[in-house]
Amino acid sequence: MSKQTKEYAKKLVAQMTVEEKMSQMLYESPAIERLNIPAYNWWNEALHCVARAGVATVFPQSIGLAATFDPELVGQIGDVVSTEGRAKFNEFSRRGDHGIYKGLTFWAPNVNIFRDPRWGRNEEGYGEDPVLTGKMAGAYIRGMQGDDPKYLRCAATLKHFYGNNTEVGRGWKNSSIDPRNKYELYLEPFRRCIEDGGAEGIMTAYNKINGTIGILNPEVTDILKKQYGLRHVVSDGGAMGLVVNLHHYFGQHAETIATALKAGVDAMSDDPRMVEQAAREAYELGILKEEDMDRSIRCMMETKLRLGVYDRENLNPYDRVTEDDIDSPKAREICKELSRESIVLLKNENGALPLDKALKAEDI
Repeated sequence: MSKQTKEYAKKLVAQMTVEEKMSQMLYESPAIERLNIPAYNWWNEALHCVARAGVATVFPQSIGLAATFDPELVGQIGDVVSTEGRAKFNEFSRRGDHGIYKGLTFWAPNVNIFRDPRWGRNEEGYGEDPVLTGKMAGAYIRGMQGDDPKYLRCAATLKHFYGNNTEVGRGWKNSSIDPRNKYELYLEPFRRCIEDGGAEGIMTAYNKINGTIGILNPEVTDILKKQYGLRHVVSDGGAMGLVVNLHHYFGQHAETIATALKAGVDAMSDDPRMVEQAAREAYELGILKEEDMDRSIRCMMETKLRLGVYDRENLNPYDRVTEDDIDSPKAREICKELSRESIVLLKNENGALPLDKALKAEDI
């Protein structure tokens, strides 16, 4: 990212009032018309398509993408998905529609490791291997974000950081992870997707990691931002409220938002009224400083500037993408090829199947 972009983000934030800053930490950020800042909604999905807001080309789930073992093809899919997402965004923006599922920050890919068939979201992941996950998801990210030197076609947001490998009880459970598994297994896909794939953002998890709730985890800053170079971080949907209501870690939401921002989380994907009220209370109590808000808002602002959503001069090449680019013949051909390549047939060598019921476990 250019020095000019960073300076412009800093300049915009410096001109905001405290109340305006509080509003920019919401997933549905309102417009600040006096600064020519349009409204923006951070909540969108693109695990294998952008079909949550109308017609789109639908590809096989992520586990199917990984089964192709073809990063180049997966990169083409990312290109199609984000092109269609950009086409939708351009049309919605012309209508002044900034609702959910209509932005350019896609909460994808999911790079949590698939370790247990009981997880419940196995189709969202790329498998059990951290190297394969990092390589395939990284290819998807590069295809999604495009190769323009100045602008992003969309902003990929990895999820969920980290140890989020159970569905039942994911809002309160604790993931106990030893140092070796932490770095070699759980963090490795995130590292590869950020350092090699260039992922723009990340989403924290609901669960605790070694006793620390995901949204309050200082590793967000210490590892993701300082070591890996990540741009921005959002909370999982409703995660802020869970700190008080389910984890019972704090007694008030003001403590949660103050601690989360200090840990490096930049925007709260939760009830906007609750988030704004919590920020106001935290500020009045003195546990949330204006510089904490400034730091977080700049991170989000830099991503929006890279997306070109503030540009008024039509300099962004992705502004020329239209609804004609949705469900195109080329996209359909890529989808057919991917669907064929995602099917893995196993050879029944020497007639091993079906298993003989008389066999004992030690004979197999």
